[in-house]
Amino acid sequence: MQRRIASTRRSLDWDDARLLLALLRAPSLIAGARALGVDKSTASRRIERLEKTLGAKLFVRTREGLRPSVAGERLRTHAERIEAEMLALTSAAIADVETISGRVRIAATEGMAARLVAGGLLDLRAAYPALELEVLGSNRAVDLSRGEADLAVRVAPTTDPSLKVRVLGKFPISLFASPTYLRARGLPRTAAQLSGHDVLMPSAELDALPEARWLRERPNVRIALRSSSLPALVEAAVRGHGIVPVTRAWGESTPGLDHLFELESIAARPTWLVMHPDVAKQPAVRLVADRIAEAFRGLARR
Repeated sequence: MQRRIASTRRSLDWDDARLLLALLRAPSLIAGARALGVDKSTASRRIERLEKTLGAKLFVRTREGLRPSVAGERLRTHAERIEAEMLALTSAAIADVETISGRVRIAATEGMAARLVAGGLLDLRAAYPALELEVLGSNRAVDLSRGEADLAVRVAPTTDPSLKVRVLGKFPISLFASPTYLRARGLPRTAAQLSGHDVLMPSAELDALPEARWLRERPNVRIALRSSSLPALVEAAVRGHGIVPVTRAWGESTPGLDHLFELESIAARPTWLVMHPDVAKQPAVRLVADRIAEAFRGLARR
């Protein structure tokens, strides 16, 4: 008699695709786990379970972090297709019978603008090709009441009670530097150990940031570069020119930077999504607002 053997393999689901994409897009297991809103050990267990289910090794563990295997890279396109379909599904209730089209303007700081693009904002167009996105990257606060933008991602609280505000999260500030710099100059793990190190200093309108004030008060540090452009400071750090203060989420998602220590004396920085109530009624604006909130989910300490 032929014996029937039940399969122990489970069906794959959306969480599996999210896990795979988060780790494919992140420079490390820790950064991928943060993007999912879980800790490192949980993400590691989940990827091991997924590899066992598929019967394939998806990532190679190296000293620099996770590196996708051939099988992992082969699944990227499929997982991205699932992501696009899920975005379309979850947005169906918002869209209702209305067509998502037209331009949505998003105001953000220069650094935040780059992070929005890196976080997959343009992936929306896979499901909504008639949608046009405009990202206005500037440290100047736009006037939403006058229609200068549809949405604004802000790190400063709004004082206009007529605007609709959505909290995206709170982001701790940390110090980062490149492995090249740290090999040449040593690895500081405390404020006292920063003495003699080169630092990359926010300036101009960013001069009032708490981390800029904190760095100025460190004795015997040498300022290698001042800039009102955080992306420029981060790029200088990647190229080995010094130590830069940025949100931990930004630093950990930037290839070529190592985390030194968190500035615990500085409160985690809240970030808000702001829009005018009338504009918020537009389906395309609501869709983009939800996509921005999803991109921030898991990156923030709430």
